[in-house]
Amino acid sequence: RLCSQLRTMGPTRNTVVLALVEPQDTAQLVRALEMGVADYVVKPIDRAELVARVRSQVRRKRYQDRLRQSYQMSIAMAVTDQLTGLHNRRYLSGHLDNLVARANAGGKPVSLMMLDIDFFKKINDTYGHAGGDDVLKEFANRLRRGLRGIDLAGRFGGEEFVVAMPDTDADAAQMVAERLRKFIAEEQFLIQNGARALSVTASIGVTT
Repeated sequence: RLCSQLRTMGPTRNTVVLALVEPQDTAQLVRALEMGVADYVVKPIDRAELVARVRSQVRRKRYQDRLRQSYQMSIAMAVTDQLTGLHNRRYLSGHLDNLVARANAGGKPVSLMMLDIDFFKKINDTYGHAGGDDVLKEFANRLRRGLRGIDLAGRFGGEEFVVAMPDTDADAAQMVAERLRKFIAEEQFLIQNGARALSVTASIGVTT
């Protein structure tokens, strides 16, 4: 029952279980293996054997965890813009296609916001690409903080960003865009580890 419960809960699903079994209790051993026990030790317990088997399972578990983490990172990188941490253009395209299809099928309206950082080339020319990257990262942070929970923001490319707004009509989208425009412009952007502060504005277009 314990093993079965561990396998059904997310945080413990990959826990390694080592069974201690009686020499003649084959039925219990088979059942334990079917429930996901990783290894077993037959009683009476030999201390050296037990330690060796536990160490072996710990090494295997660490290796599997690294593989799982690497796989999850690969998945995240495939849909995420590395500089800003927002979704990338590929993910946005698929997400927006689904929203538009749902709206066309009689669902609630979907709106799209496109943002462009004003005079970004001048920022790059004056402060270098590192300064431009600082602006892009802070811009993404303000997008995350200034949007609603249902909105999905992504980097379209360069200094252009897109926000998909499900279940949002034109009036609501306009209000969100204007609020976001002010939020971006009202406080200066710190770059070069806080050594400089820039006034940054954005132009925003909205369609529904």
